[in-house]
Amino acid sequence: MCTIGGVLIFGELSKERAQKIEEMLRMVITKGEERGRDSFGVVSVKRDGSITVFKERGKPSNALARVSRIIDTDTVVSIFNDRAEPTTEYVRVKLPDDIQPMIGNYIIVTHNGTIANDRELELRFELRRKSRIDTAILPPLLEKLWDGSLEGLRDVLVRYVVGSYALAIIDRRRPGKLWLATNFKPLYLAWYGELNALFFASLDDYLIDNPNKPVWELPVIRRVEPYSAVEVNVSGGWREVSLRIEAGNKRRRVLVIASGGLDSTTAAAHLIKQGYEVALLHFNYGHVAEGPENRAVREIARFLNVPLIEVDMDFFRVVRHSPLLGDGEINRVDEGREGAEFAHEWVPARNFVFIALATAIAEAYGYDYIATGINLEESGAYPDNEMEFIRLLNKVLPYAVGPNKHVELLMPVGHLVKHEIVRLGLEVGAPLHLTWSCYDKGPKHCGRCGPCYMRRWAFKINGVRDPVEYDLPTEVEDEFWRGTKPYTVPKTPKS
Repeated sequence: MCTIGGVLIFGELSKERAQKIEEMLRMVITKGEERGRDSFGVVSVKRDGSITVFKERGKPSNALARVSRIIDTDTVVSIFNDRAEPTTEYVRVKLPDDIQPMIGNYIIVTHNGTIANDRELELRFELRRKSRIDTAILPPLLEKLWDGSLEGLRDVLVRYVVGSYALAIIDRRRPGKLWLATNFKPLYLAWYGELNALFFASLDDYLIDNPNKPVWELPVIRRVEPYSAVEVNVSGGWREVSLRIEAGNKRRRVLVIASGGLDSTTAAAHLIKQGYEVALLHFNYGHVAEGPENRAVREIARFLNVPLIEVDMDFFRVVRHSPLLGDGEINRVDEGREGAEFAHEWVPARNFVFIALATAIAEAYGYDYIATGINLEESGAYPDNEMEFIRLLNKVLPYAVGPNKHVELLMPVGHLVKHEIVRLGLEVGAPLHLTWSCYDKGPKHCGRCGPCYMRRWAFKINGVRDPVEYDLPTEVEDEFWRGTKPYTVPKTPKS
């Protein structure tokens, strides 16, 4: 395991700029030492394709003290490796050829990860490598099979390489180009405009010299997306391709985390309309409204003609500390307004736990997507309803599932407030009459908790009487719904 990194330099290089780029690169190398302390190597390529090489056993920070110069005015690209030697790749006496970057006849590679089928590749393609280290197979493999294109690189990696990797590749015959590729190993890019240079490294923290600078003095940083390959050249060209085996042919199987309420039910119906193959996933977790929610989600699944997966769990019986889990009273203040605007009934990490479990189920059973009913309205009170929560989890998910697996979170109503969700539900034929929103256990909606308050007003704003019953006086209900039209039960969708 390693830190890999380097720099691609654009334009003519003065001595002053070369010095500043070198200082920056040395900082990146030193910071990256936390991921690799056993050996250090750096290869710099000049504009004429000639190279300078430094490799040494031991800590990179110690080795750097003995490197007189990495970048000079003719350098166009430099790549390095701080290596943490895996147990499976241990070499008692390392020679220079055992230290990354690995140098072939013209291809040079630095690699973070493990190539599991290096011996198989060696035999199959009759390759000659300079070291028993697994990465040493990559230069001869690429020299034999790669046509030099980005698509060709994708094909070689997807078809032949088994294992984990973040790669930086340079070709001495084309010194102004850099290829980066990763499956699930991290890789980040940082553009330093004042240096006219593109740096890269295994972690974004390594690419920032001072995080306390004003934002306008910080570099532009971008992650190389998992399962992608990038080609960059000093003429300003940038191309990117997916390394996912099913790229361009994604299935549309989605697991909808369904509570039986308005939001997840509308999300499920909306996805069905969009052509997704939907299944509902419901958690019985010992909360106050478990009974009516359970009945609701079963009726909704039957109405939508979709599978329902139910998970009975005791985890939240241990967590407790929430009115919804029986610790304290359900909030019913100010006709539900306060309950709608503050998370009185917060269940610790509930959505986080549900999404983690849903991810395992989705990966195991071949669902490519997980959808939730998070929404803009409830994000005002509940942090785990914020769109940012889902967006950031999507960045983590490639590291939470197995190699070459794909699970992505969707939020079909994440950008909507409650009355917009009701409107969408009416438009797509969601069975809103079957839903349960109340925090209490029934048999009728209480009409006073936060969700009941939002639900009643959401229907009223749409001019439609809510089809569910509330535990409120008839005269109060009749007056509230005056001027609205009756709810029309939608038709059951075709299977």
